[in-house]
Amino acid sequence: MNLYEGMFLLDPALASDWDAAEAEIKRILDRAGAEIVGIQSWNERKLAYKIGKFERGLYALTYFRASAGKIAGIERDVQLGEKTLRVIILKREKMTEEDVQKALAEEPPKVSRREDRDRGERGDRGDRGDRPRDRDRDRDRDRDRDDRGDRRERGPRSDDSRREPVSAAADGENKSEDK
Repeated sequence: MNLYEGMFLLDPALASDWDAAEAEIKRILDRAGAEIVGIQSWNERKLAYKIGKFERGLYALTYFRASAGKIAGIERDVQLGEKTLRVIILKREKMTEEDVQKALAEEPPKVSRREDRDRGERGDRGDRGDRPRDRDRDRDRDRDRDDRGDRRERGPRSDDSRREPVSAAADGENKSEDK
């Protein structure tokens, strides 16, 4: 049996009930005959993109032992389950039992600065106050172009005045003269 590391992404409704989330992961792994080494919650976080109707998800780091043939069954159960959104499973050949316990004891990574901004902790999104708003910037750019003379009026092409319109009647008269 090989050692695997799995990151489960669960329905954010389970964030308030860690026991139910842990039970869901254990159900999936028990069904595959995997031996669970440890599970750690990485809390609810904003997703990089929507998955179905979810914009947030509960992350759970797991370590387990299983045979290689059982991994496809775990991934299939995650796809078919309603409480699990995604899973990624990595084989950990060189990790010792001490490394696994150390990884489970570590604090999960902090929330990124981007997620802080999305939550509104750094003010309104995109409006930092030190930049002009887009329409102000565009208006200033247009005014600068007018002052430099970069912008010119579009009128008829210079060679349009030399062209004479061609009518069907004029073409027909020329053909009859040739005969």
